Amino acid sequence: MQNISIQKAEFLSAEVKSALESLLGRPLEEGEEISVLAFRSHKAPHAAARQELGERLTDMMDTMAQRVQQAPDEELDEILDDAMRSARPGYRPRK
Repeated sequence: MQNISIQKAEFLSAEVKSALESLLGRPLEEGEEISVLAFRSHKAPHAAARQELGERLTDMMDTMAQRVQQAPDEELDEILDDAMRSARPGYRPRK
């Protein structure tokens, strides 16, 4: 069973497009893509678990920051720009 669907706005039926526009509260544009994700809800972790996960994330980020501490800023900017373009093909860095 599928849990995610990604469709181009221009290929949606009038009924589906109307329903999505009603949910979004705005008209869909022809060049847009719409993704729908269905998942079962779950309870949020307790405060202690969230705190521990936050600390682990901070530790991981600190470790990564130490690894690149000596790298030139231009090189880091280029790496981040490449990652952004990979995730979002239309991304253009601000200069």
